[in-house]
Amino acid sequence: MAKKSKRKENGLPMFLFLIVIPAAVLVVLGGVLLSLLGMNPMEQVRSAAGQLPVVSTWITAEDDDEVGENEGSLMENDDEIMRLEQALQQAEETIEELEEEIEQMEEDEAFAQSGEDMAEEDEAPEELARIARVYENMNPRRAAEIMEELSDDVVLLHMSEMNDDSRSDILQNMDPERAADITTLLGG
Repeated sequence: MAKKSKRKENGLPMFLFLIVIPAAVLVVLGGVLLSLLGMNPMEQVRSAAGQLPVVSTWITAEDDDEVGENEGSLMENDDEIMRLEQALQQAEETIEELEEEIEQMEEDEAFAQSGEDMAEEDEAPEELARIARVYENMNPRRAAEIMEELSDDVVLLHMSEMNDDSRSDILQNMDPERAADITTLLGG
């Protein structure tokens, strides 16, 4: 008889160990597996529990609270989206206005540049002729000293506008090597 009572005492732990614990592990593993497969096992449990009379009142109350919170959050998000869309539209309008201003400025600059270029082209020959007359009216020795300091290109420009007599007087007063270089460039 002592053996029978010992077996009854061991029945509850044995039942927990053999049936309840493995069942709980299987339920948890099944939930994880279903979640990994893209299913929502908690939603299915809620819908099944929602059909039970007492449990359905608990679940409905929680769902209503969540729906209310979600609707409030959605309205706030909609307001934020509207505000951001308006800010974006204003920014786009500002960008368009600035791009138009840039285009206008570039056109104005191109027009002004073309006007300056045309004015410089018109003034360049007159300016060269005027400077050449200044050198012609100078003392040839002094004009030669000044031209010694200028680059060959500049000297050529000025001498090409001078008459032959003034040019020869200035070349005569220059360093012989430099005069030879300029004469070669003038003839070239």
